[in-house]
Amino acid sequence: MKRMLLAFSVLVASAVSAQAQTFYHYECKDGGTFEVGFYPETKAAFLQFDGKSLDLPKRFSLTSQRFSKNGTTFAMKKNGAATIKRAGKTSVECQVK
Repeated sequence: MKRMLLAFSVLVASAVSAQAQTFYHYECKDGGTFEVGFYPETKAAFLQFDGKSLDLPKRFSLTSQRFSKNGTTFAMKKNGAATIKRAGKTSVECQVK
């Protein structure tokens, strides 16, 4: 009985965590692409581009959902539009695909 309860608990926990994740693929006007993932419990965006992974904490913004750290800023706007700015580079408009 304890085994069944433990197995059920593991299944429920894994199903809940799998549903909580959200991933998007973005294509940018400069030809670049990147992936972004969101995990609600972290309040951060996890970006992967140019072979690197970054975790960007959520920042306050009135006009978009903005995430920023160490010179990299990712801002999500309406209708899947977003901008990404990396340290030393100009902002690029991107669209979710």
